[in-house]
Amino acid sequence: MCSIFGILGSNQERAIDAFNTLSHRGEDGSKILKGNNYFFGSHRLAIESIGENQNQPLEDGDYIAIFNGEIYNYRDLINKYKLNASDEIETILELFVAKYNLNKLLKGMYAIAIYSKSSGRLWLYRDLVGKKPLYWTIHDNNFYFASEIKAINKITNFRLDKRALHHYLGYGTTVAPTTIQKDIYKVPPSSRLYFNGNSVELESSDGLLDLKIDIKTKIEAAAKLEVKLKSAVDLRIPKGIKWGVLLSGGLDSSLVAALSNRCTKERINLFSIGYEGYSNYDERIFAKEVSKHLDANFYSFNFTKDDFFNTLDEMLQVIDDPIGDPAQIPLYFLIKKAKEQGVKVLLSGDGSDELFLGYRTYKEYLMMERVKELPYANWLKNNLRSNFSQNKEWEWYKRALQKEVVFRSSAEIYTDRQLNLLLRLQAKDGTNFKPLSRYWKTFEDSNRDIIDWYSYCDLKVQLAEFFLTKIDRVSMANGVEVRSPFIDSEIVKLAFTIDSSIRFNPTSVKDIVKEVAKNYLPSTIITRKKKGLNYPFIEWILEEDGIDTIFKANKEFRIFKDEHLKYLSQKAKSGKFKQHLFPLYILSRWLLNSSS
Repeated sequence: MCSIFGILGSNQERAIDAFNTLSHRGEDGSKILKGNNYFFGSHRLAIESIGENQNQPLEDGDYIAIFNGEIYNYRDLINKYKLNASDEIETILELFVAKYNLNKLLKGMYAIAIYSKSSGRLWLYRDLVGKKPLYWTIHDNNFYFASEIKAINKITNFRLDKRALHHYLGYGTTVAPTTIQKDIYKVPPSSRLYFNGNSVELESSDGLLDLKIDIKTKIEAAAKLEVKLKSAVDLRIPKGIKWGVLLSGGLDSSLVAALSNRCTKERINLFSIGYEGYSNYDERIFAKEVSKHLDANFYSFNFTKDDFFNTLDEMLQVIDDPIGDPAQIPLYFLIKKAKEQGVKVLLSGDGSDELFLGYRTYKEYLMMERVKELPYANWLKNNLRSNFSQNKEWEWYKRALQKEVVFRSSAEIYTDRQLNLLLRLQAKDGTNFKPLSRYWKTFEDSNRDIIDWYSYCDLKVQLAEFFLTKIDRVSMANGVEVRSPFIDSEIVKLAFTIDSSIRFNPTSVKDIVKEVAKNYLPSTIITRKKKGLNYPFIEWILEEDGIDTIFKANKEFRIFKDEHLKYLSQKAKSGKFKQHLFPLYILSRWLLNSSS
């Protein structure tokens, strides 16, 4: 089941139109359940239930329940709790009625809504890491929720929240509960929202930092990870339909592919993308090596400048709000190509870097923590203030010398001071840290090592808000479900029971994952230097006068300072601030498209 939509209230004039905007998420059927004061609907993407009757929304006595996602352990829950249930939604509702904590019991990716007809109360749930999205608003005394904002926009209309631009440009996305649209919110990961007919209460608790740290060696950690990762991969391989693996040729996707290969007797399907003529960006040589090693069906696609702009044009028709990640465009293209090959489910390697600390910048941030302990540092602090630089290192030193939180997720793009140079709407120093402050408070109370903050923060921001939102959006736009074994709840919890000195080795990152991979992959794949998905997007944007698009949008919406836009565009032409320019470009394209 791949989209849910609901209204609590009598304003249902545009309900059908709003509900139908989500049809791309589930092309195998739809069902509506409505009364005088409620409307619920779901669109279905059938995976293993092709040909079966659609059972959502489910009405059982006083309750109506719908959910989007996959519950991988529902059969185990039926047996353990002796439930009178036969599928996922029946399992969810029975557990809820019996007053069990759904977020603690359910293993999978999900967004859930449960409504009591007699009391008018509503409960919304979102999974541990935020794999499945869920948005809500209150408008004209009616409560609305949906898998995508576009359904809500059919009723409330688009309104840009300029205050949220600090978050969007700061992290390439907004951090829950904020969205880039006024009065529309998203349920945070691992949360329950309760609406009693008048007010909203939000409870968020993942318990990850409360877990006991009891794994002290790399060998023990790798052994446990291997067992849990095998199980997670096996659970996510669908039966009776064509499926595949998104393969970059890097360690994580290659390991998922190798474990998938062990879980099935059929040749697996691997999907890769590259950029002919740009050898520095193209990793298909490594993907092909993995495919040959596994004797897999290898589908390789070339992504050109024309593909970039054609795909972006198509994406702009379906995205609700922009994400400042250039990788979303070739990913959309690749998933669409996989769909053309008859694939309905794809596995990915997402989550490994955040859980097992695979980004090289973690080492740089860890070194910056030592700056906080420098003696007699006031003169250095004063000198820094007098010599402002837009380079990220200046900001790191400033935070460290002022004893602030230095690491604010790997997704960070613009700092507060950079934003004040760019945006007309000024903000106080530290504004961008506010959406992270509740996560920092939870971390501080845990008394854990700072390395655990890097992982925890990236799990909440880089993974949940940036990568997983992107993946859900581009996959569901093509009617394909992407499943990520590394973010299985058992693996997420395992990571936070491993001593930080084992989880992060500055001289050899991701030792634990590499130890597992030794049994499945060639050493050339395991030891190769990590290379994030990159391609000549800025070159292409500049060649097609993309800077003019930003100035055009700014003339209409009056968001940026023209002088600083000129500065950034000149820097981009010389190869600097590329990651800063792309969020401006995609935002500008999106704003112009939304207003047309």
